[in-house]
Amino acid sequence: MTGAAGELTALRRQRNALRPPAHTRIHMTSVGTKLAPKIVFDVARLEATSRIYLMSSRKLDERRARDGTLAAAVRDLVQMPVTNLVIESWDQDREDNRIIRDELGAAAPFRYTHDRPPNLLLWIPDVRAWAWGRGGSMRAKSAHRIVVVRV
Repeated sequence: MTGAAGELTALRRQRNALRPPAHTRIHMTSVGTKLAPKIVFDVARLEATSRIYLMSSRKLDERRARDGTLAAAVRDLVQMPVTNLVIESWDQDREDNRIIRDELGAAAPFRYTHDRPPNLLLWIPDVRAWAWGRGGSMRAKSAHRIVVVRV
């Protein structure tokens, strides 16, 4: 996602308006069935495109599939005007950094960091990935903003 400081301020305001009371972030598995369709619809209206990388092989375990999709995403990002990549941090940060270094070498053409889920740049992909995985009307609401890449 790219944008000027004013666009990020507007996105923060939109995110905060959608965030359920007493939550520090938008996480679709915890928002409830009443609020989820509104969040998906409102995020689908945002001027941002998301890419979802789907692993074609069902023979890989989750770790190897994630590594393969991250490597594919990094190769794609090199071809785009990207200056910053933010990856959700959990127990795989070291492995992610290794994969990125393996793909890009020591001199990456963009900055990459891991951050916690409240980061503004992580909530849009979370909502869109949830909607895609949910299928049906949820997927349909976001489909025009999602590019699917099969790996």
